Amino acid sequence: MSMVRYALRTAGFAALYLLATVAGLATPASSSGVRLFWPAAVVGALWLVAQARFGRRNLDVIALAVVAVLAPGSGDGLLHSFVQAVPQVVPALLFAWLFDRWLPGYWLGHGDRFRRVGPSLARLAGVAALGGLSAAVLLKVVNTELGFGEAGYVLVRDAAALVLVVLAARGVRRLTTRRGAKPADRPGLTLVR
Repeated sequence: MSMVRYALRTAGFAALYLLATVAGLATPASSSGVRLFWPAAVVGALWLVAQARFGRRNLDVIALAVVAVLAPGSGDGLLHSFVQAVPQVVPALLFAWLFDRWLPGYWLGHGDRFRRVGPSLARLAGVAALGGLSAAVLLKVVNTELGFGEAGYVLVRDAAALVLVVLAARGVRRLTTRRGAKPADRPGLTLVR
């Protein structure tokens, strides 16, 4: 991939992250600031997963950190914005790193015929739970007013959203590859001459 195309993809993910942040800020919040939905956590994690195959994860982490610091609602001052960006970037990086280790090629559907569904879903749920747990722990460290119930909600919210979005992306990818396949490549159809 050329550097120009990579920069355009990164800019697209950054714009999507900012839109997700604005959408998350529009949802109701608890007294300590936990939002009902926080799509920016999912977009940040998927940004790093989708860009992983290009081998420039360090640049993606830097770009995600910059966008998380500059995102609306990050904080009052620059230092506060940096502190608020940590619970956004670290869980996304942990999710992407574990996802690549525990489920290599799963994002693109590589090796699906050799992969059993049950263990794959269990690994995906484990990776998402660890990402959600890291977000909850870091939010609890950053925000001392955050209760344990709210931290548990952050864990469940982020983990469930990550699992659902990964499964939806795989489903869409599977549908688009089947539609683009030649009739001889589709399962169940045979060309007779």
